[in-house]
Amino acid sequence: MPRSSERNAQVEQARFALEEKAEQLALTSKYKSEFLANMSHELRTPLNSILIFSQQLAENSSGTLSDKQVEFCRNINSSGSDLLHLINDILDLSKIESGTVTLEIEEIPFAQLRDSINRTFRHAAEAKNLPFNVELADGLPHIIESDQKRLQQILKNLVSNAIKFTARGHVNLRVKLARGGWSVDHPRAQQGPTRGGFHRRGYGRWDCD
Repeated sequence: MPRSSERNAQVEQARFALEEKAEQLALTSKYKSEFLANMSHELRTPLNSILIFSQQLAENSSGTLSDKQVEFCRNINSSGSDLLHLINDILDLSKIESGTVTLEIEEIPFAQLRDSINRTFRHAAEAKNLPFNVELADGLPHIIESDQKRLQQILKNLVSNAIKFTARGHVNLRVKLARGGWSVDHPRAQQGPTRGGFHRRGYGRWDCD
């Protein structure tokens, strides 16, 4: 009988501990939500100003900016837009709580990707005296079906690291059809219309050196 009482006391003590832990977690979640809500305003307000002013400068209505200065303004605006999308993802509480990411699949021209990456990183490469080139292999389709925002994040991280960690030589981003390492009959390829984030019609391999 004493052993049964001791076990009951231990169970009760464990229950109280779990309830206390649950209360602490709920309080932490509340503080997190309040913090993110405040940060949402604090981050977006100055960033929106940057986007508006950079867009106005890029329009060069006064005609006082050189072509290179206009290009710089467009790069500022493009990078600011990328940062705003990233902030929106971070501050999306529903995604944070559920642990899910929603993909928005659309048709993306390879030439558009090439021009975007080239425009974003050319000046960074020039600052380090590194030749930089984005090569599209022959035989590529005109478009790829993917989530443009996620794909841009991947490519920009890839190229950014390549430039950052290259002291001398050159940086080339080559895009070509994947000839191996995957199979149309692979079970993972049959789970949906996309494979590895790329539509089968436009599946490519991205190499950066």
